[in-house]
Amino acid sequence: MAIVLSFLVFLQGLGAYLAGLPGFVAGLLVYLILRFAPRRNRRIQRAALKLMAEERYADAAKVFEKGYRFFDEHRWYDRNRAFTMLDYSGMDYREMMLANWATNLALAGDKQKARELYRQCLELYPESRLAKPALRFLEPESSDDGSRRQV
Repeated sequence: MAIVLSFLVFLQGLGAYLAGLPGFVAGLLVYLILRFAPRRNRRIQRAALKLMAEERYADAAKVFEKGYRFFDEHRWYDRNRAFTMLDYSGMDYREMMLANWATNLALAGDKQKARELYRQCLELYPESRLAKPALRFLEPESSDDGSRRQV
């Protein structure tokens, strides 16, 4: 919230200087544009979660894949999500979409592809709180000592 407010204060001066508008009006206009701009990520996430609730995991995986592709192609959108999505969470949407894609593939029965996606998630985000435990759970038992492989 502090980021948005500081941005609005900055826009006060910029709006008055460039557009001749009172700064508050320019800042409010930009805020409203950002606030009500299409939130593709929220629509994607809502649709996928609805499919998960209906236990249509293969369909949900396709929707999460679509979301991952979007955030992979538009990294700036995710990096600047405090402004583009008014979201202040610490976790990248790309990471969430990739991990959820893998989760839904595992639930749909494609555990091998899910493992690959979790490994990819760990390559991109080595400290991922989503991928580490899920990959440990999906890894097959080691045949020699009965313990799970290290991630």
